[in-house]
Amino acid sequence: MKWAFQIERTTLDRRNLLDLLTGIGFQLADIPGTDLVFSSATLETCVNANEVWEEAKRIRDLVSEVTEIDPELTLGPVIDLSSGEPKRYQFLEVKSGIIITAGLNAILTVSPPDNLSAEQLIEYNRRRAEQEYKAKLEAQRAKLGPAFREPRAAKLLQLLKRGSHTGESLYKIYELAEGHPSHRKEFHERFAISEVDFKRFSDAVHNPVVSGELARHAYEDKPKTDNPMTIAEAKSFVIEIAKRWLASFRN
Repeated sequence: MKWAFQIERTTLDRRNLLDLLTGIGFQLADIPGTDLVFSSATLETCVNANEVWEEAKRIRDLVSEVTEIDPELTLGPVIDLSSGEPKRYQFLEVKSGIIITAGLNAILTVSPPDNLSAEQLIEYNRRRAEQEYKAKLEAQRAKLGPAFREPRAAKLLQLLKRGSHTGESLYKIYELAEGHPSHRKEFHERFAISEVDFKRFSDAVHNPVVSGELARHAYEDKPKTDNPMTIAEAKSFVIEIAKRWLASFRN
């Protein structure tokens, strides 16, 4: 093991952080007196501490900004482990501003069955907590894994976070999943996108006759279908495609 980096601060519990990073190829490094230090095969190919720092920042940005799994994740030093005594490189970042985001999560409370003994109630709560943790971890991995492996997925996740969409942003989400129009036939076959539905979607996102100022194009033209999608329908259509495309990275 040659290189590693430390995570200085996280709002995730230890198990959650380790499960997430292990899922994208990072292992906890055993360095006495130091916690949350991670190494990987990718880091072993780095030539110097600057390259390690850039990779560590990429992971940090994916976790904190792209997926928003932990917006407060903070990096510590890069650690050189090539010689006997670990050598630490501390990097200073200067940012022009801080963006704070807030969200609301729906909480579903499930009551335990009646007439459980004390031991049964403890076991019920343990199993319930484990189920909830695994569901949360799966949702996190569904975003982090694709974003780590494919730059287009990271861009797509950024677009999906927008509160409102236009024809342009919806079509960009579609294009990021498709990759290139030359792959369209194969892409449509792989994700069961019918020619009719794609034309209805295209009418909605491109044509101002259908979508007014939300359309990508300024010129008006006769819609190619008799029942174009609304922007709301186009949004649902492309988000479903995006979800299936992201899930394909885990199959």
